[in-house]
Amino acid sequence: MLKAAVFDLDGTLCAVGKAILPETLALLDQLQQRGVQLALSSGKPIYYLCGLLRQTGLRDVILMGENGASVQRGVDLPPRFHYRMPVAPHTRAALAGLQEKLEAEFGARIWLQPNQTEVTPFFSDETTHADLRAFLARELNAEEMGITVYDQSDCIDLCPTGLDKGSGLAFLCTRMGWDLAAETAAVGDGVNDEPMLRIAGCSIGIGRRPVAGAQFTVPSIQDAITHLLTL
Repeated sequence: MLKAAVFDLDGTLCAVGKAILPETLALLDQLQQRGVQLALSSGKPIYYLCGLLRQTGLRDVILMGENGASVQRGVDLPPRFHYRMPVAPHTRAALAGLQEKLEAEFGARIWLQPNQTEVTPFFSDETTHADLRAFLARELNAEEMGITVYDQSDCIDLCPTGLDKGSGLAFLCTRMGWDLAAETAAVGDGVNDEPMLRIAGCSIGIGRRPVAGAQFTVPSIQDAITHLLTL
């Protein structure tokens, strides 16, 4: 029996930078009415997610920001429950050092997302993207620093290794008493969704091409939620 459904935001629940469509919200409400706990897992900071979800009318949603680094239950502030995943001191120091170097080297060419744990430079052109890749090739010793890189179309996430959407989902299952393999579903579309897609009992990709880690892929979020309503 499905007890929890975890959704990526951009490219999954909605188009990048856009609101969640009314027809999607109606289907999510049906899931809630069936007793399924909704959760939102995104690379965005948790307070961005909190502000977004407050406008939807959805109740009691669990929010996981920065690819699982920060977890909150509900959209009110202060939250009923909040937890930040622990990060090794040497990784935290390495991320802080990389952020300083990014600011010094790129300045206004990038926008650094106001994270609490990870470092996420956004870029607006392919030249800057290429220069960021070159910077990381020069400055980042991923294994030694304990950092995992998610290279995406508009940003690069620099995350503590082992702290991702999969570990966030596993943490929730432990806290909530859910059976990960039998009672959870995950829906996503991108490379940073793969960790949660691989471990969820039911995993659905969104898009026209197969999504890594997903058991199957459907064209739209409405198709995905309609399937979850049959479980």
